[in-house]
Amino acid sequence: MTHSNDGVSQSVMKDKLLLSESKNVTVDSVLKQCGDFGRFQWFHYFFLNLLQISAGAVAFYYVYGAAEPEHRCRLPSSILQNDNQYNPVNSTLKSLIDKYIPISNGKWDKCHIWDSNRRLVDCPNGWVFDRHIYGFTFTEEAYLVCHTKGKKSWISTVMHIAGFTLLIVGPLADRFGRKTMIIFLTLTLFLICLLLQSLMQWVPMSIHVKFSLLVLNQFILGLTAPIGSLVFVLMLELTSYSYRSLVGTIAVTCFAFGEALATLFAYITKNWQNNLWSITIFIGLSSIYLYFINESPMYLHSKKKYIQLENVLRKISKRNGKKEDDWNSSLKELLNQEQINHVKIPFKEKILKLITNRILIQRFIITSIIAFTGMLLFIKISYGLAVMNISPYIAMTIGSIVEICGYISANIVMSGRLGRKYSFMMFTGLTSLCVFLIPLLTKRSTIGTVIISQFGKFSISASMAITWIYISELFPTSIRSSANGFAVAVSRIGAILAPVIDANIDEHYLSITFYIYAALALLVVLLTCLLPETKNVPLTDRIDSRNNQESIPPPSTQIQ
Repeated sequence: MTHSNDGVSQSVMKDKLLLSESKNVTVDSVLKQCGDFGRFQWFHYFFLNLLQISAGAVAFYYVYGAAEPEHRCRLPSSILQNDNQYNPVNSTLKSLIDKYIPISNGKWDKCHIWDSNRRLVDCPNGWVFDRHIYGFTFTEEAYLVCHTKGKKSWISTVMHIAGFTLLIVGPLADRFGRKTMIIFLTLTLFLICLLLQSLMQWVPMSIHVKFSLLVLNQFILGLTAPIGSLVFVLMLELTSYSYRSLVGTIAVTCFAFGEALATLFAYITKNWQNNLWSITIFIGLSSIYLYFINESPMYLHSKKKYIQLENVLRKISKRNGKKEDDWNSSLKELLNQEQINHVKIPFKEKILKLITNRILIQRFIITSIIAFTGMLLFIKISYGLAVMNISPYIAMTIGSIVEICGYISANIVMSGRLGRKYSFMMFTGLTSLCVFLIPLLTKRSTIGTVIISQFGKFSISASMAITWIYISELFPTSIRSSANGFAVAVSRIGAILAPVIDANIDEHYLSITFYIYAALALLVVLLTCLLPETKNVPLTDRIDSRNNQESIPPPSTQIQ
């Protein structure tokens, strides 16, 4: 025991000596002394990641809740009473279906039926759907097929549009705090969705009203994207640079678990409303944690809320089994530096300083292009799953596993010698190669296309994992939520455009889009050369107006 205590005392003295020799004490270095990856972080990361899982589940609800099962026209009641089974249960029913439903490429026509005069007409009696795979979908309830098929895309589009609220939510989180905005958005989302889904479930209404309520509900659920973005930033700010890549990887991996959870809910419920209830209840249970959530120490420091900062650091050190003497002197030195360097800047001057900072503007532009291209490629290359002639539940599970493997690989590579910058360039370059090869293999080998598509999803997943960590580390605490939110909002444009372009372009020209996207990925790789490396660099609080430089202390001056 004596040797152990001596070892701890020597370690503490060594940390203090390093701090005294360093030119700057940072929140990162104080966090390391409080414990930057102990029981405190594990407790909060577990519950914060439940919100990340919710975001993943919401993002993939559309795949199942609004899926388009196999369907055909319902036979008139004069020919067959209660035609509700898609697949014929006997030879008599099959002969009737074959007689009145046209057959194309070995399948029944989805949108036409022969009338009594042998004229081909649209389905006058509605449709019969195959519930074997997806169960009862909203597509079936609202008849969103054939001529009304286009309306279904709104269920997905409004969810992506909700991501643009980050343009407002991000700056609000920088002003009022990560904790405040996470609590407000999560409780607002849960209560409104609870109301809307109760109305859809138990109040009689026309299908048009129900469709409108579902679209509104999807928009509100889309707020899980801003919540996930704020949670991501908060998680990074609760630890030091030593564990930031690992923490970011855990967060994006939990998003992929959300995809798997959406698949599990859909498989169990096989009903679009019950599936929706499952996701909403999961969010409600996750929101219980909000009572225990803590504010970011880095945010409190950037806002000069030193009493609250000290209280949070005391909680962290106590939960991690650290003594107050281990870090209190470092905090005092940090606050002394603040008093020496403190210069009160008017709000207008802060805004002017921000918009005239060449480095910040350059980074905003480049990170926006990175986020847009990354999500465009992610959505585009995921279409490789559609080639697989297997159950959608198995296909989505495989996709989730591939993503998780990509995220884990990203953490391993960017924690090594390549760092954030060159790891991102490597994985984005591999994605570009895969996207370029997909149209070349499509007509030659289905298996080859699937393999390249899955490897492409692996590489773009790794690239996206690095992207969100890299972007968060490129900007100071005072605007980190705004910068990250802006990038996520721009990425939503890519998420919306990818399926729209594929749906509206002629099949003969579809291969050209792959070549354009591959070229765009290479452009991103070149633009990344203009950005700095951020591995092992403490998160900065503010921008130094002198020579447009950030006030980032070099890694060598920090506790290693």
